[in-house]
Amino acid sequence: MAMLSRKPNQIIILAIAFFLSLVLFVSVGIFSQGEDAIYLAMAGPTSEDNISGKEMVQGVRLYLDSVNADGGINGKKVKLLVFDDRNDPEVAAQVAREIVETTPALAVLGHLYSSTSLEGGKIYQQWGMPAISGSATADEVTKDNDWYFRVIFSNRLQAGFLANYVYKILETQRASIIYSDDNYGESLKESFSDTFTSLGGNIQYQWSLDANAADFERQQQQIVNDLLQSDNDDPGIIFCATHNDDVVDLIVKIKREKTDYSFIGADSLGNRAFALKFQDYAEEKAVSGYFSDRIYAVSPIIFDIADEKAQHFRNQYSDRYETAPGWTAATYYDAASVAVEAIKRANVTHKKLSLNQKRQQVKAALAQIDTMDDAVAGLNGDLYFDRDGNVRESIAIGRFERQKFISAFTQLQPVNELNSITDFQEKLDSEQILSVDDTYMYKTNIVYTGIDINEIRNLDEKTSSYLVDFYLWFRFQGDIDADNIEFLNYGTDRMDSGDKLELDDPIDEEVIAGITYRCYRVKADFQEEFWFHDYPFDRQKLAVRFRHANLTRDNLIYVVDVVGMRDTVAREVLSNWEQAQVFSTISDWQVTEVNFFQDILTNNSTLGNPRLFNSDADLQYSRFNTVIHIKRDTVSFTIKNLLPLLFFIALSYLLLFLPFDYISVEAVSGTLLTIVFFHLSLLEGLPEGIGYVVALDYGFYVIYGLIGLELLLVVVGHKPEIRDNKAAIARLVVIGRIIFPTILIISAIALIGKYGTFTGFSG
Repeated sequence: MAMLSRKPNQIIILAIAFFLSLVLFVSVGIFSQGEDAIYLAMAGPTSEDNISGKEMVQGVRLYLDSVNADGGINGKKVKLLVFDDRNDPEVAAQVAREIVETTPALAVLGHLYSSTSLEGGKIYQQWGMPAISGSATADEVTKDNDWYFRVIFSNRLQAGFLANYVYKILETQRASIIYSDDNYGESLKESFSDTFTSLGGNIQYQWSLDANAADFERQQQQIVNDLLQSDNDDPGIIFCATHNDDVVDLIVKIKREKTDYSFIGADSLGNRAFALKFQDYAEEKAVSGYFSDRIYAVSPIIFDIADEKAQHFRNQYSDRYETAPGWTAATYYDAASVAVEAIKRANVTHKKLSLNQKRQQVKAALAQIDTMDDAVAGLNGDLYFDRDGNVRESIAIGRFERQKFISAFTQLQPVNELNSITDFQEKLDSEQILSVDDTYMYKTNIVYTGIDINEIRNLDEKTSSYLVDFYLWFRFQGDIDADNIEFLNYGTDRMDSGDKLELDDPIDEEVIAGITYRCYRVKADFQEEFWFHDYPFDRQKLAVRFRHANLTRDNLIYVVDVVGMRDTVAREVLSNWEQAQVFSTISDWQVTEVNFFQDILTNNSTLGNPRLFNSDADLQYSRFNTVIHIKRDTVSFTIKNLLPLLFFIALSYLLLFLPFDYISVEAVSGTLLTIVFFHLSLLEGLPEGIGYVVALDYGFYVIYGLIGLELLLVVVGHKPEIRDNKAAIARLVVIGRIIFPTILIISAIALIGKYGTFTGFSG
């Protein structure tokens, strides 16, 4: 008997030793992985008081954290080395030399300003260090420097765009220029002036500002004096080719003189952070947007017109840093994504190469991102470089309203396929299409679109349908039938029968200062295809989607009305919805995220139009989307549906602690059949015709295996030659008692590893 008692103990000891070895092996693997990292450097004004510098770092860290969460690059974590250049060209040169000489970084992200990028760029070119800026727009930064790249437009491009916009869209023939006395301001001034005068416009005044000069306040006051004395010489619209800090006090002084001059700015002004710089002034505290309202500016991204990927980034950034991102955070997120992709394509992580050789190969990989086929997916479209290292990115123009930066009512979009345009000359003559710097561009109308959901109920998993009760409104300029829309995911059964969801008469309508406002109430069934691969840990989407019935995206774009909706960041919207009990009837689901965005709906058909027969162009529509992400409440699901299953599992295991003679094949088989029927009853809640295995099935397969193993042990134990051998029976029982929970534990760990974010076991 002593011999029999030791063997089960030995088995248990061996099992414990195995698990400890496994834990040690995994720990060593994780530790060794953390020791071997890939480095990127960042250079910019990273001190706490510089908003743009903070956004640079935060945007990059947000992207790198997602890369590292997915395993890094070939299993190696990507780490960021941050250097503060204080926006000082001399310091930037010192920082650049420190980066190339003392760090293992494979690329540099930065610098913020063009002046600091130019000084740093000399060092990077000399030492062979690839650099990517998400903000330095002066043409000289990348010109004649094949080691420098940027994921933002150049000054020549944006200044030419602005000059055309002022002359052709705002219909202003006079302009004056305030410019910063550095590479950034000088290049913007020259490009704007050359383009504007070539169009027939007149430059009335040009003022230089040097923020570092001792007489900076005198320079500002001189501009104010010149404007006050210009009654007979209208300065026209004032173009601010400056850094945003350079003109804040100046604009305050001009506005306080009760002058009504119009301003338009370059990219440095195209950010909500610029409007917030006025918030400490008394007038701004009394009237939000007092100083910044109606100021125009360009930007590489405006979130009201951006797609779902950009909205997801915006929500992630807002949740993590508790503030909305500006375009600087977005472009440096993109810069980091391009850098990481270049390192992957260079495949230098496991090669026996010197640091200089690795940097050379990363630079070569960046240079090869030069076509649409090789592009890297950015937050605002595909990113790829021209021969000067500049990204081929469109320009958005916005205006400030109540301290928010929103898309202007008219945008300019490049014409990609002239062959597809019907009556091209007619559209050119009527200025529906404009010629901008030898490029044809559509003049596109913007429609601010808002949605306010009252209730969502009647969620039916079998038909993937749900009822939505909501208000929908439009704000637009001009004679546009903006409300002639087609709901794209209205109840499929009704659409199949020819039924269409049409808007009733508006519940509110008015025209204020040339801007039309219409509001509707809609209550209808919608459908979104549900996927059950991860059931019952599944996440689903509830959406309302529509496009214009006739007008393509060249003519009209629906954008999110961030002013009218007030809250468009997910956590704020969800908090409001929770108070309003929008989802009170859907108790088995948790709402995790909501995105409001427009994207492009493409129709690949020619629709029989002969002009499209020999063209690669597709019909593209602006689609407005409200997408709500929900996840099943696994705790509620378990309590309602799986408690009987847990009871049967516990009962099956407890059978192993009964005297073996009491355990029968019939008892175990009965338990197995009961679980099979229970499994089938749970699957009845899913739609018919699902041709794939869901997560719940895998769980039941494990249970079937355990019950089958138990059945095998019982069958073997009841064989005549074993039944009377107490030692053999004891060994069988111990094996069952150990293997049963071991398999359950391993399966649970695998479940948490795969579905941890769904079940709440991981963040």
